[in-house]
Amino acid sequence: MKPVRLSNGAAAEIDEAAAYFNDARPGFGDEFEAAVEAALDLIGKQPRAFSPYHSGYRKFVLGRYRHLIFYREYDAHVWVAAVHHASREPDTWMDRTPDDSTP
Repeated sequence: MKPVRLSNGAAAEIDEAAAYFNDARPGFGDEFEAAVEAALDLIGKQPRAFSPYHSGYRKFVLGRYRHLIFYREYDAHVWVAAVHHASREPDTWMDRTPDDSTP
């Protein structure tokens, strides 16, 4: 299993979505965060198992929440660039770099 690192933008997107979901229905944001954690664990275990996107990125679909996780595999880790709602402009995160990440 490879460690998974989040861009600062992806970490913020998770927090924002969880807060939004909790405001809409108490506890739903917590469920979202648990689903993201499970997805990140699966991505770390099988990074090549999910759909290629472009420019070396792959995407994981969190269907119930209509969010997409965009990530790239490196030799030593998997880097998550974005956790985006499916209706948002898809490539606004493409300028993020692994240097802008949480360890």
